[in-house]
Amino acid sequence: MLVLSSVGLVSACSGAEPEAPAALTCHASPECAASPGTPLCDQTTGQCVALPPGHPIGVKDGSPSSVALVPVFEPDRKREPTDLDFNPERPDELWVVNRRDDSVTIIAKPGAPDGQAVRLRDPAASHFMDRPPAIAFGDAGTFGVCGDSDNGGNFFMGPTLFSSDLAIFAQETPDGLGSHLDMLHSSPFCKGLAHEQGNIYWVFNGHDLSIDRYDFAKDHGPGNDDHADGEIYRYVPGEVLGIDEAPSHIFYSAEDRQLYIADTGHKRLLKLDTASGRIGSDFDGSEPVVTRIHVDGATLTELVPPGTLETPSGIEIHEGLVYVTDHATSRFHAFDLEGRPVRTLDTGLPAGSLAGFTFGPDGKIYFVDLLSSR
Repeated sequence: MLVLSSVGLVSACSGAEPEAPAALTCHASPECAASPGTPLCDQTTGQCVALPPGHPIGVKDGSPSSVALVPVFEPDRKREPTDLDFNPERPDELWVVNRRDDSVTIIAKPGAPDGQAVRLRDPAASHFMDRPPAIAFGDAGTFGVCGDSDNGGNFFMGPTLFSSDLAIFAQETPDGLGSHLDMLHSSPFCKGLAHEQGNIYWVFNGHDLSIDRYDFAKDHGPGNDDHADGEIYRYVPGEVLGIDEAPSHIFYSAEDRQLYIADTGHKRLLKLDTASGRIGSDFDGSEPVVTRIHVDGATLTELVPPGTLETPSGIEIHEGLVYVTDHATSRFHAFDLEGRPVRTLDTGLPAGSLAGFTFGPDGKIYFVDLLSSR
């Protein structure tokens, strides 16, 4: 896992004649620290200036040398991390899911000299956390994952709810069903997952090429199997496409109730209006639940059409911008909420390195490296 830091600031280019510079007030950004609204030194004008749009992926020319990629954890073997999220109850804990061995790495104080890491694997991870592409913290003390798997050919797969209490997570339970709190099973080959509210999660269903909304309702407790209160709603079947190599992450925005989607196989970004649509027909499943039904006519908008991104994978909304990783090019992109490009960063990492990422409490981007397992 790595954290991305900008190494400096230069002025944006302009065709206009520059104005005569004012008297120098700074030579380097540390001299601007006393002015929180203008924390960076523009070394051309000598003025302290505000952070530019898209600054989390750098403020210079977008080349690899314009940022520093600082490892915060390097594992002892290849584990193929796909996604990561900070624990809101313990904000100095970064949780990482690894698809190669169905495990979670928990990094305390990532990047700090006294930082520590522990790897945990649930006793029943081969089903409840099989090849996880994504992790999202949810209601207090819980998190969700899903599996990019067909469960050995019976397609009995979907999102899983776990406790983030380390006295519960990854502990044995009497019936051999691991520590999971709940699981529903209508989305095999899950490619991405996002939390909405309570015990409600959105899932990128790579098998039915749909976006599915799951409500676990009240969880059944560690290691049990009563799923009868679950609700499953299927949106836009056939409209999205995953790939085997990389996750297709999704992000739920509570502010506008839009679900932002990295439609990896179609090389584009979408947004789904989750408040739109009407109840349609039921669809079949392998377990009794309250509801398993289509939502027809939901509004799906192409935010960034094919042509800009090759293999969009990670996606986050931060300070009014959409940030995306491109798995094929190992670049970060920032777009505004209308899909207009704002900034691009070439990390210089090999193709296939980037997948999930998140913004830390410090406002910096923390991301996984699939190839090196950092």
